[in-house]
Amino acid sequence: MPRRKKTATSARRLPKVETEISFIEPPAPDEVEIPEQKEHYQLPTRFGAVPVDEAPLGWEVETRRRETKVTKFQHAYPTIRLPFQEVQRVEFGHADRFLAQNEQDRKLRELFPSGANRLFFGDNLHVMRQLPSNSIDLIYIDPPFFSGRKYNVIFGDKNEVRSFSDIWEGGMPGYLVWLNARLYEMKRLLKPTGSIYVHMDWHASHYVKVEMDKIFGYDNLRNEIVWYYNSGARKKSDFGRRHDVILRYSKREDYCFNGESSLVREPYSPDINIPASKAHYYDPRGKVLDDVWRVPIIPQNDRTERIGYPTQKPIELLQRIVEASSSPGDVVADFFCGGGSFIAVAQGLRVRRETRVIHRRDGTTDTKEKRVYYCSDHQRRWIACDQSRIAVAITADRVAKVIREKIGALFPIPDFTVEHWGVYEAPRLETYSETQFREFVVKAFGGRPESVSPAIHGVRYGVPLYVGQPSRRSRIGKGDVARFAKAVYEERRANHGVMLAWNFGPDARKAAQILAARENKRIDFVRLNLIRLESDEFREHVVSKHKDYGPLLSFIQQPEVRVAVRRVKSLTYEFDVSESVSLNKDGAIANVQWDFRHQAGKFISTQGYTFLRDKKTKRAVLVVEYTFPKAGTHTVACSVQDDQGGERTVVQEIEVN
Repeated sequence: MPRRKKTATSARRLPKVETEISFIEPPAPDEVEIPEQKEHYQLPTRFGAVPVDEAPLGWEVETRRRETKVTKFQHAYPTIRLPFQEVQRVEFGHADRFLAQNEQDRKLRELFPSGANRLFFGDNLHVMRQLPSNSIDLIYIDPPFFSGRKYNVIFGDKNEVRSFSDIWEGGMPGYLVWLNARLYEMKRLLKPTGSIYVHMDWHASHYVKVEMDKIFGYDNLRNEIVWYYNSGARKKSDFGRRHDVILRYSKREDYCFNGESSLVREPYSPDINIPASKAHYYDPRGKVLDDVWRVPIIPQNDRTERIGYPTQKPIELLQRIVEASSSPGDVVADFFCGGGSFIAVAQGLRVRRETRVIHRRDGTTDTKEKRVYYCSDHQRRWIACDQSRIAVAITADRVAKVIREKIGALFPIPDFTVEHWGVYEAPRLETYSETQFREFVVKAFGGRPESVSPAIHGVRYGVPLYVGQPSRRSRIGKGDVARFAKAVYEERRANHGVMLAWNFGPDARKAAQILAARENKRIDFVRLNLIRLESDEFREHVVSKHKDYGPLLSFIQQPEVRVAVRRVKSLTYEFDVSESVSLNKDGAIANVQWDFRHQAGKFISTQGYTFLRDKKTKRAVLVVEYTFPKAGTHTVACSVQDDQGGERTVVQEIEVN
C-alpha cells in the first residue's frame, strides 16, 4: 500500500535563495547494515569446508592486531569531499512554494537546500557520498552494461572514457566492485520504505543479482522483471536476444507499491469468460502486471521521444517503475541519467498507446497503434547525475522542454539546478564574491573555511590558508605575503602557511624566499607555500587518496564558439561551428545542440538537433541545415560541449529570406 503523504500547510512566503555553491559540511554517512543471512549461505556439513563469500565483492575487512575494522569500499574508492558548483539554475517561478515545503521536512531541506531539483555533473559515487541518508524513495539506474568498452562509450567525454576504462580493467570482478560501491551508497540513500530498480542485460544480470542479494538481502528481491522488446540482434546459430532484466529490490519488508495505479494494471484477456458468481474475484481495474513487460522500443522514426543515442529507454517502460514504487511528491533518483528519460517521467511526462481503426475504400479495415504523449500532475522531486557533461546538457535541455512545452503552464514546478562536482568552470568562479570564492577554494583544497581574520581564510590540518582574488588576471603581491605572514605568526603562533591563488607575482615569490631564509628572526621565520589553483600541488590531497583521482579535481574553460551562417535556398540556412575550438588541454568539440526558436534565457533544442552523430565516424556533426517556417528575424541559439566538460551557449539573430 502507498504511504500517506503530508500536505503542505505553510503559505508563508520565503525569500528567494540564490545558491552558487554548497558549503554545508554534510553529516557523517550513516552505517548501512549488510545482512548476515547465515542460513542462506550455509553449506551442508557433508561437503566439508567449502569457502563461501558472504560479503559483496570489494567489501574490505581490515584486521590490525586484535581489532577487526570494516572499511566498506574505502580500499578501492576512498572518500574525498569537494564542493558543488552551481553553474545554472532553470527557473519556473515557484521557488518560494518549494522552499516552504522544505521548511516542513528536514530531509527535503538537506537534499534540496535551495528548493530546486538537482542535476549533477560528476562521479556519482562521490556525489552520493555527500547526500543525506534515508532521503530518497525510489532509485532507478541503467548503468553501463558489461558488454564492452566501445558499446558503452556513448557521449565521448574524456570523463566517460576514463571511467569505463577503470570499470573493465579487472574483468567481471572489477566491474562488480565498481558497481557494488555505488549500490552500497544507494542503499544508504534509500528511505526504509524505498525501492531500487537496476536495469541490466544478459552479460552481467546474474552476477549483479548475487551481489545485490548480499547488499540488500536475498529475501528483499521483489521481482526479476523481464523487459521484452520484440526487436534486436538475431544470429543464425543462436536464439534472438530480445530482452533486458530489471532487478527490483526493497530495503525492507515494508515498502511502497502502488498496485492500484492504472499504469501497473492491464485488462483481463478477452478470452476469459467471467461468470457472475465469480465476478467479485476480478478487479474491475484489471489485473496487476506480471513480471514480463511487453514494451516496444522507441520507433526509429519517432520525432517526439527519440534523442539519438542507442541505449535510450522508452518513456512507457520508465513510467511503470515511477508509478509502481513512488507517490506524487516523493523523491526519485537516477545516478546514470544519460539522456534524462527517467527524470522526464519524474517531472510528469507520460505516454500511452492508442489503437485506431483504418477503413479502406475496398471495405477492409486495419488497426494502427500510435503513441500519445501527455503530462501528469503526479510529479516527483528528483536527483540526477551523470559523469558526461554532454549527458547532463541533454538532460537539462529535455527536462526544460517537457516543463515549458507541456507541464509548466498547468502545474507549479520547482526550479532545477545544474551543479558540478570536481570539474569546475573557471570563468564562473570569477563571478563569485570574494567570500564565496575563498570558501570554495578552501573546501576544494581539503580545508575548513574560516573568517576569524581578514588575512586568514581557512585552515587545513592546522595550517593557516590564504586565498587570492576571484579574477584570473589577479595575482598575489609582496604586500599580501607580508600581511599573511604577520597573521600566521601573531594570530596563530604558527611557522607555516599556504597561499592559494591563480597567479603569483615575482615580488611575492621573492618575499616568500626571503622569509624562508631569515630563520629565527621575529616573524620572519614563517615558511610559506605559494600554490597555483591549476597546479598538481593544489590537487595533491586528492591524488594522495588514490593514484587515479587526479582528474576528479580540475578547472576547465568554456569552448570558443564560432558560428558561420550561409543561405542555401529559400528559408533554408546552413549553420557551421567547425571553426569552434576547445580551450582545455587536449580538448575537442564533442557535441552541439541547436535551438532555432530561441527565447531569451530559455534554451530548448529543436527536435532532431540534440545529439547528432556522423554515422561513419561517430563524431559530433558540426554542420547542419535548418528550414525556417517563414521569413523574418529569427533568434538562434547554439550550445557546444567539449570532451573535457566545458560548455558554452551563444545566441544570435539572423534575417531569414
